Amino acid sequence: MSFYPQVKEFFLGKSLPTSEAISDGVLAFKPPESKNARLTLLYLGVILGFMFVGITYLANIYHIVPGEGQTVVSLLGRAILGTGPVYYFLQVVTLLVLMLAANTSYADFPRLCYFLARDGFLPRQLSLLGDRLVYSNGIILLSTCAGILAIIFKGQVNAIIPLYAVGVFTSFTLSQAGMVRHWFEGQTRNWRASAIMNALGAFATLIVLLVIISTKFLLGAWLVVVAIPLVVTLFAVIHQHYQYVAQRLSIQELAPRSYISVPKPEIITHPAVVVVGQLNRGTVEALDYARTIADEIVAVHVDIGSTDRQKLQEKWQNLESDIPLEIIDSPYRSVIEPIVDFVGQFQESHPGVFTTIIIPVFVPRNWWDSILHNQTTLFLKTALRAKKSRIVTTVRYYL
Repeated sequence: MSFYPQVKEFFLGKSLPTSEAISDGVLAFKPPESKNARLTLLYLGVILGFMFVGITYLANIYHIVPGEGQTVVSLLGRAILGTGPVYYFLQVVTLLVLMLAANTSYADFPRLCYFLARDGFLPRQLSLLGDRLVYSNGIILLSTCAGILAIIFKGQVNAIIPLYAVGVFTSFTLSQAGMVRHWFEGQTRNWRASAIMNALGAFATLIVLLVIISTKFLLGAWLVVVAIPLVVTLFAVIHQHYQYVAQRLSIQELAPRSYISVPKPEIITHPAVVVVGQLNRGTVEALDYARTIADEIVAVHVDIGSTDRQKLQEKWQNLESDIPLEIIDSPYRSVIEPIVDFVGQFQESHPGVFTTIIIPVFVPRNWWDSILHNQTTLFLKTALRAKKSRIVTTVRYYL
């Protein structure tokens, strides 16, 4: 049927991003989250199925032949409704639905990047919430990639559809196959029926994927076929790097440290503030350095909502019991501003002496590995310089 490609384009552009957004954003639903998400997916499937069958039927009845510069929906509206106000209302509604479909990508892609970054397969920056409670770095990354694709394909939507279709059906096939493995490993109640259903889904989407690759390979599908193995390899390299860093910074092998309680001197001549991001080997060495130069030391940690305070305090008492740890709340997830405010108040309470701000930082093996880590040290030193803090030193731990 000649109208089928445009009907398929219409529904691919609307249904697939929405279903992916629902599956990735289960936690955003009201309790019970899983039940509400399943119900939403059911409603979505019923509505899309009804629309697809209805448009296909109407296109056959009215013998719609797609023309350049006009969609099947527009041709149907013109044939059924004429060219009056109702037709233009249909066009405006279609435009709004397409805008909503684009917005779905911006709502879901940053969240997907968060999951990958949280598990160590993408740079950590993509797991951070911005000031507006969204994953700003993921939005920037998506906008950049979309702009590059628009430039490469000169804004031609038809040229990008094979790219999109291959990526979508590849992800569907992998996710369905992953569910089959999940059912076989868990073997919960009625797991065989669920495994058969997911296996049939994986087989069906695999057939569609192979058909698209074979028919659209030279029209742009080759780019995804080449890009997916490269992206997966990149994920593996990033994950390996984070595992190496975690192993090198681990304090599991460090024995509990005990210190002789030294009375606080009557006159403080050299106080020090040690910035603590995580309690690792780099932090331990920075604290050891602080003991050699300061007669009063305080450590400060900023909680942006992800700190297990009890666990951190227990580890701190085992390793650094002689130094007090101040944990500062940061409801707006800012790390720099709370530290700068704390340092300013600490310096005001110690007038007439030089306060040293010590920032521990680990140095990766290769310079390009630094891209995978937050540049908090650089931003913090810049902010402290703006506040005219005179002694800011960095204690480097080389991996």
